[in-house]
Amino acid sequence: MDADTQTLTPMPDGFYWKPRCHLDTLPTGLFLHGEIVASMQKRVDGTWLARLSPEEGVHAPLLLRRCSSFDAGRRGCEMWALRHEQVLRRKVAKKLQWIQDHVVLRGRGKQLDQQDVLGQG
Repeated sequence: MDADTQTLTPMPDGFYWKPRCHLDTLPTGLFLHGEIVASMQKRVDGTWLARLSPEEGVHAPLLLRRCSSFDAGRRGCEMWALRHEQVLRRKVAKKLQWIQDHVVLRGRGKQLDQQDVLGQG
């Protein structure tokens, strides 16, 4: 993994930074097994916001935090992810299982290995 995708603090397996989309030039998304769990968003005034994604859906709260700098925001996202690691791992495991069952294999084939998704218990 190159320096741009490494976390700033020691993180459990599966967490890494990369650009959220093809338009980003900085590693603005914190991913867990390919699913975004937090991100950095630049405001028009040049400051940064951290967007934390504990839940999905229309009724999920929008959690935004102002950041003093890009790196401070990334560190804050990482600390938040560490505090909520088990919830995030369950959310990602559920989503990846749904994708495997309904999109990739249409209900056929090998199931995901829970140890890979949920980490070492």
